[in-house]
Amino acid sequence: MIIVGFKNTPRILGTVDKFECPKCLNNTNWELLSVEKYLTLFFIPIIPTGNEYNIICAICKHQEILSKQNFKNYNLKLDIESTFSENKISENKRNLKLNEINRIIEEDKKNQKNIALQGSKEWSDLASKKSNEELLSIYFKERHKYNPSMIIAVKNEIEKRKFN
Repeated sequence: MIIVGFKNTPRILGTVDKFECPKCLNNTNWELLSVEKYLTLFFIPIIPTGNEYNIICAICKHQEILSKQNFKNYNLKLDIESTFSENKISENKRNLKLNEINRIIEEDKKNQKNIALQGSKEWSDLASKKSNEELLSIYFKERHKYNPSMIIAVKNEIEKRKFN
């Protein structure tokens, strides 16, 4: 009898960012996670079948999937911090490099958010019809009951109403 299966090997590479978790709503550190996937034979990893890249909330362990490019950007942040801690680059150079990478990451986040919002026009319309109390209840108390696109639309509606 031959036993074939799959195995995932997660590796936390380090802390890469600090921002609000969409699940637990804490402003916390996020860690870079690489998951290597293997085909196994008799429980021994034999053939790599791919990688998955995530960032993970340090508090609730919620994971956000990253593109390969975003993974490279976050990994570059880790490299810069490591190089700085070894006194191989100045603080000025470190800050310049981190600012550039953070700008690229934020631009990508905005692009992803815009794509999600374009695809969820109906969620935005639904959120716009809710009262302030309903929006706050959905966002802070009942978010687990709703589609993530609705939560994004609710958050945007709350932000829009704050400024109007």
